[in-house]
Amino acid sequence: MAVGDVRTAGSMDAATALRLAGALARHSLHPVSRAVAQADRGDAEASDVHEQAGAGLEGTVDGRRLRLGSGAFCGVRADGSAQVHLCEGDRWLASFALDETLRPGAADAVAALHAWGMQVELLSGDQPGAVERLAGRAGITAHAARQSPQDKLDRIARLQADGHRVAMVGDGMNDGPVLARADLSIAMGQGVPVAQARSDFIVLGDDLGAVTLLLRRARRTRAVVRQNLAWAAGYNAVCVPLALAGAMPPLARRARHGREFLVRRAECGAPVCDDG
Repeated sequence: MAVGDVRTAGSMDAATALRLAGALARHSLHPVSRAVAQADRGDAEASDVHEQAGAGLEGTVDGRRLRLGSGAFCGVRADGSAQVHLCEGDRWLASFALDETLRPGAADAVAALHAWGMQVELLSGDQPGAVERLAGRAGITAHAARQSPQDKLDRIARLQADGHRVAMVGDGMNDGPVLARADLSIAMGQGVPVAQARSDFIVLGDDLGAVTLLLRRARRTRAVVRQNLAWAAGYNAVCVPLALAGAMPPLARRARHGREFLVRRAECGAPVCDDG
């Protein structure tokens, strides 16, 4: 996300609004807060800052008690666009429009998951219009907006109750409980620590192509394991009775185990030499 247009109330200018908002935003790792903090070039400091998951931040800047967050958190009527608001008590001070872009590899990752027969859903706390636009860019048809942390958790629970195995990818502070509940959880490398602590895997950087790479490697590993089990079952079914009957000499059994060892080493990428 990046801050676009800035609307202010009264005589407040955009630079002052960004200075106040940026002081609060630097106390959060949420993507929206990061965008506001990056747009601010001031040096204001905030104190006594509290963050309400899925809503916003409240703290004191220059002796003023301010809030930065969603329309509901700041008492501002939402118009369906992606934006964050700054208010002082019941008084609106500014609104910051947010421009959204896809993470690298997002559309390709979604297309690959669909090709594998997986269902992909986008759960977001943003407004419906912004969620619909972003889902369209990524190629996701199933999406839900205005999702609280509990809403996301309930959705995961319903899918699991219907017999689905759920993989969750997230990076926000309010994604922690959902990541912990999912059958497979993946956090982005730039996500907040609580999301990473609740995840089975952490993707370095922000390229979602790593998610498909992870699933591809997992499927390959499963195929190799099944192949080894099939060879072992076949060997036990055929060769063990022959060995017990004395029809298979010890040298053949030793050669067979040697070949199996070389095959397994080759599958794991280990160097193999002709002399064993």
